[in-house]
Amino acid sequence: MDFDYSAARKHLLEIGACDRCIGRQFHRLFEGMDQGAIGSKVRQSNSLAEARHCETDKVALKKDCPLCSGYFLETDAMAKKAAELLAGLDYENFLVGCRVDRALLGREEELWVEIGALHCEPLKKDLVRQIGLELGKATGKEAEFTHPDVTALADFTTGKVSLNIHALFVYGKYKKLLRGIPQTKWFCRRCRGRGCKECNFTGKMYEESVEEIIAKPFMEKTGAKGEKFHGSGREDIDATCLGWRPFVLELQQPLRRFLDWEEMAKEVNSSATGKIEVQKLRKSSKEEVRRIKAARHDKTYEAIIECENDASDEAIESVINEFQEKEISQRTPDRVSHRRADLVRKRAIHGVELEKKGLRLRAVIRAEAGAYIKELISGDSGRTKPSFADFLGPCKCVELNVLEVHDNV
Repeated sequence: MDFDYSAARKHLLEIGACDRCIGRQFHRLFEGMDQGAIGSKVRQSNSLAEARHCETDKVALKKDCPLCSGYFLETDAMAKKAAELLAGLDYENFLVGCRVDRALLGREEELWVEIGALHCEPLKKDLVRQIGLELGKATGKEAEFTHPDVTALADFTTGKVSLNIHALFVYGKYKKLLRGIPQTKWFCRRCRGRGCKECNFTGKMYEESVEEIIAKPFMEKTGAKGEKFHGSGREDIDATCLGWRPFVLELQQPLRRFLDWEEMAKEVNSSATGKIEVQKLRKSSKEEVRRIKAARHDKTYEAIIECENDASDEAIESVINEFQEKEISQRTPDRVSHRRADLVRKRAIHGVELEKKGLRLRAVIRAEAGAYIKELISGDSGRTKPSFADFLGPCKCVELNVLEVHDNV
């Protein structure tokens, strides 16, 4: 509907709206002006032209305003409560949110039907801005609308303020130097983490993981309440990762987030000597987690192979020639079929180097992300086609190492 200044003004005065709520309805007609000042001008003026040129009287805020219930009288107190809660935290910026009586929002929508909503600013948006301005003055910090460190929620229905401390994301790269360590916590299948005789009441299948080793110093330093580990792919438990694998560690509700990245790398590495190494630590984001999880980096592997029969030079040469830019078909391996969907996947093997090392063979294989290297070698009872076993006879991978993760960073 068309906006009628005089009719809108008359209606707002009749219902007893405070100056701030009056001003909110004319917000876009007075660029850059405080809502209370706009309301004061409108209250005094019968026309828009007159209102734009008149002086601002003292702004009248009312406890019994039908559009805000006096909430604008409480914004300073809400900002003060938020500042007190934030005093013990590390943070660079903040965001403000608010909760108001739903009846007020319904009343506001009814008002817009009555007078039009072309030039208005909603109640919650104005409340948030007011608290944000006061909180910025009190803390010396700035509001951040995209990636805030912390959100202060002002609940006008209870008069309380609470904090939502957003996660701190840490990017890095790790090497796994020791076999027998899973990438992430592996809860006991029987008790699902509660603790039982089978897991020696630890709740876990393995005593430690890459995740826990890296996370522990960060948890202690930041006072975070929890963590999640996001790796760019993962190596088998019995494989090493000698090439640097990207990861993001998500620290939940950290009390401290100002970290010396070089010192943190030294702390992780000194506490995990011979097991894990990390490098290139820096602040990250939820968006980078998505990119890392979606990335499909080629990997270069070293595989030590045992064959039932002595591999001839001709058979070795056949493997090298066959697996140059070769697409293979891999049905979900039997060893992981209990936890992964039974699918046939196409994967590219980009190149193979193969040589004899005493009674064994040593292969260096570059493969597309998601290729099962052990099954590429053994054939997995025909589930992977073609395989090294097609040329070498029965064989298996007895040692696997990730030499490089080709992430180009």
